[in-house]
Amino acid sequence: MSKFHFLLFIFICISAKAQVSFTSWVNGYMQISSYSGETNPDAYTVTFAGNGNINLPYWKLSVRLKQSIQSNDGAYIIPANKIAFQPISSTGQSYPNPIPSIAEIGASLNVMLQENSEVFLIPQSNAPLYNVPAKPNGYYNLQLKYAMTALGGSYLAAFPAWTKFTAPVEFTAYDQYNSVIGKISHQFQFQIGNITGTPPADVMTLKINMNAANGVLEFKSMQDYINGTSVTYSNGLMVTSTGNFQIKVRSLQNDLISSTGTSIPVGVIHLLLSPLDHPNQTVHPITLNMSSQTLAQAISSQNTSYNYDIKYFTSPQDERLINAKPEDYATTLQYEIMPQ
Repeated sequence: MSKFHFLLFIFICISAKAQVSFTSWVNGYMQISSYSGETNPDAYTVTFAGNGNINLPYWKLSVRLKQSIQSNDGAYIIPANKIAFQPISSTGQSYPNPIPSIAEIGASLNVMLQENSEVFLIPQSNAPLYNVPAKPNGYYNLQLKYAMTALGGSYLAAFPAWTKFTAPVEFTAYDQYNSVIGKISHQFQFQIGNITGTPPADVMTLKINMNAANGVLEFKSMQDYINGTSVTYSNGLMVTSTGNFQIKVRSLQNDLISSTGTSIPVGVIHLLLSPLDHPNQTVHPITLNMSSQTLAQAISSQNTSYNYDIKYFTSPQDERLINAKPEDYATTLQYEIMPQ
């Protein structure tokens, strides 16, 4: 509950750049046999190699799901964000410096695929591809190994045993100027095993933070009536969820009511959530009423946290406000989270 006060006032080398080749291979099959999910610790290996002097700072590595992860018969789809990559190791040879570690490179530790979107395994490397060999044309090699995880959850119950899926993905390496070093496509295949037991229930929580528990929207000047006014509560709402969810809100009263019994229709107030993370969401600005209305929808997996700013605002020149008696008005809002 939130009390709201209203105040009226395959191994392949595709391309090369600056003496560096970009190659990779995959161990592209995984069988999912548990509602807890599965991990392939040797799913993807990428190699940057070359000879002689090399210095490529701030390079990047991305992955893009080229189309939905569909079953071979086209009847089922695994949500993109149920598949994630984790860096395992960095090996190779360079001179005079040793090969940088995963931490020194600054690789993201868990990257979920997104439908029709490029996501970065290495957003911008903190360690360059660097080689100044003691001998002419001395060899350089950096090999990164990645695990792939199919996340667990109740969504797996929708797939019949032995259903096969294919995920076509594209890996791209960039230099510091976003020029392509190399681009390679691979396919990963998933097969649903004979999963037994009871699917886990999705766990969802919603919290209105203290700064937003008692919202106040003020009219201090005539300009607030003419132009409308607003208030934003930063990090006002936090959600955690192990499955896809939607956030809804409703007013428990039809009207904003003052201590003297004077009222204003609750529909003078508009509400908008602004995601602070996980940008691939759908948000809906709404006008308050007693019906439960959807504010945000998201595809979630594992135990993911989502944070939002809460914005309350009014429309310009709303006669219901201009003609209202100057008093404090209030209503109670009910926020809720539910599966979608």
